[in-house]
Amino acid sequence: MPRRLSVTLTSVVRLALATALASSCVVFVGGTAVWRLEGDRPGTTFRSLGDGVWWALTTLTTVGYGDHVPETTSGRVVAAIIMIMGVAVLGAVAAVVALIFASSVARREEGILEAEGRSLEARLEARLDTLDARLAGIEKHLERLTPGADARGR
Repeated sequence: MPRRLSVTLTSVVRLALATALASSCVVFVGGTAVWRLEGDRPGTTFRSLGDGVWWALTTLTTVGYGDHVPETTSGRVVAAIIMIMGVAVLGAVAAVVALIFASSVARREEGILEAEGRSLEARLEARLDTLDARLAGIEKHLERLTPGADARGR
């Protein structure tokens, strides 16, 4: 595997793992917090830790079915934090996808530029060889015209 591809793949895996870890933490901590804050209220829909975690997951993913809704101010603050983190997680996922595509395009473009560079270098070398041969011919012609001096006028 080429080094650049390996570095890109490593970066993508690291970003994906960090995003998954952050998301998991937000879901578990947020779900637990809202369950603890809302669970004792009469008529609450947060009857278990599972309800809190489910609500946090749907809130983080911006789905929000509405089957569980925090009613206390502190519960709504937790909800706001989870919503903000949900947008951040979606942004991170979009960034990872963009990185994958951008690195693929960059590698392809780099290959094209390298091929063009090699072609240009070969053409320049050929042109320089032609000019060197012509110069050598001119120097020989000048030496024949002035037998006592070399072509540089010494």
